[in-house]
Parts: sequence; C-alpha cells; structure tokens
Amino acid sequence: MQGNGASNGCATMRPRPKARFQVIAFAALVTGGICGCDNRPAPSPILNPNSQITKNLRITVEKSEVNRVEVDAIWSVGNLGCAPISLPAGNERVKQVVTSEEVDKEGDSYIAKIAMDRFLPDPCRWNTGVVQVKFYRDGYLVSRTGVNGDVLSGERVDRLTCLTMPIDVAYCGQKASIEKFYKSEDKNAFNATVELVK
Repeated sequence: MQGNGASNGCATMRPRPKARFQVIAFAALVTGGICGCDNRPAPSPILNPNSQITKNLRITVEKSEVNRVEVDAIWSVGNLGCAPISLPAGNERVKQVVTSEEVDKEGDSYIAKIAMDRFLPDPCRWNTGVVQVKFYRDGYLVSRTGVNGDVLSGERVDRLTCLTMPIDVAYCGQKASIEKFYKSEDKNAFNATVELVK
C-alpha cells in the first residue's frame, strides 16, 4: 500500500493486488475521519451584545517617556471537547482570540476595563485569564508585559521594571528581580504597577 499526501491531510491509496483487504479496512478508517479528514474550522466565540461584567486594572507608570497604554485580553477555550480533532496526531483544533480593551487616562494612571462577559455562553466556555499591556511613546511601542489571573483576581499586584531596548525583546519583569541588574544599562527603563481596582 502506498499513500500520496493530499492537501487536506488525508491519504489516497493505490492498492497492491495481495493487500486488497488491508486497503478496504484502511479506506474505511480514512472515510470515517480517523486520518484527520475533519476539516471543520476551530470554534469562534459570538460577541455578547449586552456585555456588562467588567474588571478594572489600574496601570501606573512612573516618570518615563510612556504617554499611551493599550491592553489586549487573550481568550481561550475552556472546554476542549467542543473543538474538532486533527488526527492522527489527536490535537484539538483551537485558536486564541485577542480583543482590544478600553483604556482611559486618569491622573498618573491608566484604567483598563476588561469585559469579562464579552462573548455569549456556549459549549466552548470561552474565558480570559491573561491580558497583555503595551506601553507606547507616541506611536512607538517601547515595552510590554503579560498579566495573569492572579492579578485579574486581585490576589497579586505586579510591581514591574520595564526595559525599552531592544524593542523586539523589550519586556517588563518583577521589579525586585530585574531593576538592579538591568536598569543601569537601559537609561529609558521605567517602573510600572498593575493592580485590580477593588
């Protein structure tokens, strides 16, 4: 038996004369979806037109060149059983959904309003436990950081030192562990705090 790869990941078979039974059995598996022929796309959430539940994050930036902050929420499937499966590997076909959140400037801080019910309930149970904070100077991204569920739930406050160069790897890290080591080398590095507004 020989297989030629097709564009959808399924195999086409050329039977050998003595392997007719094996070819028939294999063809049954292929047509039954065992070979990864499930071409359904990854599931997508449906926007909630009456979204009302929010969590507010306060992002305070100490004196720096930063004059704009953007926040994205990263959504993922809570129930992998709702996703089609790509076989023979057995991976669920899923994707992350990134949404831009509203950010307002209030004094020396930025308040990001995270819509926690942005999507309608469905069997996939879309949830967000991670947000990304991006720091800008005018139109230029100068640094970024990820904020996890501990901060979103109010269990932790992130006190950060944010590096600004090189920009392709610039990031923020916990202030206690990064400030002394790096800040002297990056003259534009700055401190920031991210916390849940209670």
